[in-house]
Amino acid sequence: MYRLIALDVDGTLLSSDGRILPSTVEAVAWARSRGARVVLCTGRSAMEAAWLSRRAGCDGRAVCLSGGAIADAATGLHLRQFPMPPDAAQAAMAIIREYPFLCLDAFAGPHNLVTPLTRTFFAALQPNDCIHQFMVETEDPAAYVQTHGLPVCKIFAATTGPDLTEAVERLQAIAEVETTNCDGANLEVMARGVSKGTGLRVLAEDWGIPMEEVMALGDSSNDLEMFSAVGMPVAMGNGSDAARAAARFVTDTNDRDGVAKAIREWMA
Repeated sequence: MYRLIALDVDGTLLSSDGRILPSTVEAVAWARSRGARVVLCTGRSAMEAAWLSRRAGCDGRAVCLSGGAIADAATGLHLRQFPMPPDAAQAAMAIIREYPFLCLDAFAGPHNLVTPLTRTFFAALQPNDCIHQFMVETEDPAAYVQTHGLPVCKIFAATTGPDLTEAVERLQAIAEVETTNCDGANLEVMARGVSKGTGLRVLAEDWGIPMEEVMALGDSSNDLEMFSAVGMPVAMGNGSDAARAAARFVTDTNDRDGVAKAIREWMA
């Protein structure tokens, strides 16, 4: 039996229309009743992770910002954070701002800093999502970070037009960070060596749980480090080719009770 279950959010916990399925809530409660801890391991902010954790019935901590922080799932506060060096964060934001078609989202301390373009992008893409509650709009996230002395744990960018190849190549040249191109549509910039896998490992160690007793569910390329860290990597049926290839087991889709089916299959 697995003692810790980690759930990605988008494409995994959430259905394609942004809901947490009743079957998922029931399976999370069932797993916890059997002694397992169930947490979110997500690229989203601590406040979003806390909001979603409470609604899914998960345990009291969450790995957020793709491993950039460990959050208290009751309050949304960072318990630990793993920011990138300030100069590297500033350099990465400067590169992204050179591309007018890129939406910039900087996760700095407790803040989710977005440009007006980014707010418009997410309003169209996810009109009913909790993300909108936790955004701070600013014309210049980099200046906001410097003015307030904030640590940057993650930078996200999404394209509204051309592909990301050139931007990704330039970001990858910054030695102190790692850049992941998530299935071609967006990118993530993190401190070098930080990932969902490292964040989940820190949380498991805090709870005294060996990684071979951890199950993780995900659907995209930013879940691959998490998959490589755990004993049971499970890809969603709607997952990318890379995620499915890296998994030990492929469950059903996020619209067809995939999370619940995987939990009940491997916790039985």
